[in-house]
Amino acid sequence: MTTAALHKPLAASALVEQHRRRVDLIEQCANEARRTEFDRKWLSVLLRCADWFSSLPLNAEFYREPGGAFRFTVETAFYAMRLAGGQKFGTNLTSEKRRRIEPQYNYAVFLAAVCSGLDEPHRHFVVTRERDMAEWNPSAHGAAASWLGEAPYRVGLRQTPLPVERMRTGMLAQMLIGPELLGGLDAEVLSELFGAINPSMRPLDAESLTHKVVRQAIVTAGDFDRKAQRAVFEPVQFAVPSALDVAAVLQPVVTPAGATATQPTSGGPPVHVAQATRPAESTPPAAAAAQSVPPQAAAEPALAGSGTPQTPVVPSVTARASKSLMDVIEIEPDTTQGVAPVAAQGGSVREKSADQLGLPFAGDDARVSTAVNPADVPSTSAQHRPVGSPDPQTFEEVLNGAPNIIRELFRALREDVAGGKAKVVWSEKGLVVTKRLIGNYGVTSDALVEHLRKRNLLLTNANGEITLAPRAGELIVARSMP
Repeated sequence: MTTAALHKPLAASALVEQHRRRVDLIEQCANEARRTEFDRKWLSVLLRCADWFSSLPLNAEFYREPGGAFRFTVETAFYAMRLAGGQKFGTNLTSEKRRRIEPQYNYAVFLAAVCSGLDEPHRHFVVTRERDMAEWNPSAHGAAASWLGEAPYRVGLRQTPLPVERMRTGMLAQMLIGPELLGGLDAEVLSELFGAINPSMRPLDAESLTHKVVRQAIVTAGDFDRKAQRAVFEPVQFAVPSALDVAAVLQPVVTPAGATATQPTSGGPPVHVAQATRPAESTPPAAAAAQSVPPQAAAEPALAGSGTPQTPVVPSVTARASKSLMDVIEIEPDTTQGVAPVAAQGGSVREKSADQLGLPFAGDDARVSTAVNPADVPSTSAQHRPVGSPDPQTFEEVLNGAPNIIRELFRALREDVAGGKAKVVWSEKGLVVTKRLIGNYGVTSDALVEHLRKRNLLLTNANGEITLAPRAGELIVARSMP
């Protein structure tokens, strides 16, 4: 057994504050109506976990830094909550009971995730308190922070880790959570909760959905930490700056037209060419866009004074070493933007001023190319959309907020009805769809009725069929009433 240096325990509040961003994301996934309810059910469990682990590492393979056990707890809980958001629990229950019990399953996923690593530090390490050389046993001593107090401790790696005992982890979880929070869960939820704590990575029998979500969350957390170790950098500990701060730092520095150089032309008056002098302190975005045009497009013709046509003048200023984005991807720039408009043959050109920022005047008597509005150009999907299919924007407006399984049901019904594989009938009220047809797509009629009723898209719910509102029925097939 190898020993390590002395370590100091950390307070629970300090550990939670280190992972405040993850805790805030967990709060979003919890979706509690009141902050006090989140503090009572969710944050209190995280504080107990922080007190349980203190500054202990998880194991010798990953999350092995001081405080790694609690970081594993927070990240696993976050991944589990994200995975649970796209799952449906209790699908064999009635809609009324599912509506009441589904939040309990989400809470059970969180509890199983935070409690799955309670026994891991004890399995891999021997934690010895320095003042009396006593060894920590979580089954007898409880939380490590309470047992250590302010005394330093040593961590020794076991030659052989203790075997995994899920029953012991479940007992530790019952100690950590307490009867007050466990008493708010139904019997079937409690059964899946304790069956998912410290899940088996290779389940032999059919696993429950809760067990599967927690198992995948633990695998995801471990993979991320292993990738971080292979990249030879520690996990990010500093605060990530906002997008606005990053954009302000990366704002390009451009050079304004400070000095001019005169170049003669054949058969005409001299032309003034702008020459860069020094970097500007701050340049508006319009000026930056005007100065990013290549030198070939920035050359001006001679002032209208002679009747003979003038040849373009090549600037004597050398181009900057860094190429613009258009040069890199070999796109020909639009010469009508960022330079003064060129007059017709024999016409006049208005000279640019310093405050013009290189943009054409609105009142110039010059040829101005008509800009194309991207909104007027039909998209590729719109050009190839089958006749009679609903507009995607209308599809999103009608089924706004509906889960993906309901959206896929409408898309599949529309395709099968158009291909003659499914049959629906328009009535005087709306579109009639049989419940047997709905069941063929893997969606129960009760689930569809529930989502349609929330959005006022259901007219009738008979024994063997349901009637959709016209705006929902038209997503499947166009109305053809006589």
